[in-house]
Amino acid sequence: MDRETKKYWQQQRKQMSPGGRTQWGRGRWNGGNRVTILLIAVETMGWLLETFFPAAIVHLSRGELILLATIMPGSFLGLLFAAFFIWIVGSQLEVVARPWQYLLVFFGSGVVGSAVMTIMGGLGGALAAFGLAGAYVYAMSRYNYGAAVQWALFLLLINVLLSGFQPAILLGMAGSFGTGLGLAWTTGIGER
Repeated sequence: MDRETKKYWQQQRKQMSPGGRTQWGRGRWNGGNRVTILLIAVETMGWLLETFFPAAIVHLSRGELILLATIMPGSFLGLLFAAFFIWIVGSQLEVVARPWQYLLVFFGSGVVGSAVMTIMGGLGGALAAFGLAGAYVYAMSRYNYGAAVQWALFLLLINVLLSGFQPAILLGMAGSFGTGLGLAWTTGIGER
């Protein structure tokens, strides 16, 4: 992250702190990363469900599986990557997004990414983190377009490497990222 972008996010945090809240921030939870921590806990519960109670998942319909795939990381390593990514990107996004916007981006992009991957014949989930990345790129682009483009290209490279060059996974990640970007734009994340 370049110096200007870092300064912007520091100003946003200071503005949202209890002593520097604006009228916009009054309805927000009292500081911290509560939504981010909640989403990591939900991802952990999804991993526990798929690891220790797989019989509960077998009888679900395809639509129910797509919804549930939003919080199921697939493996313990997948949980670690998803939690780390949610913490890094989500905690930054939580500074400029209202809780309902943040949750809409997370679950909306997760469902779209899971549906795209399922349609393409892939299996897996926990693509909602890529939707958070799309929303983050949108919020960042409102302040520093060049840094947002660099970050988006960096994410693209990471996605290609993490997917193992599998088209279904790549399209699911792209669908989730695009949905997060679109939801951030339509809900006005980062606007005052």
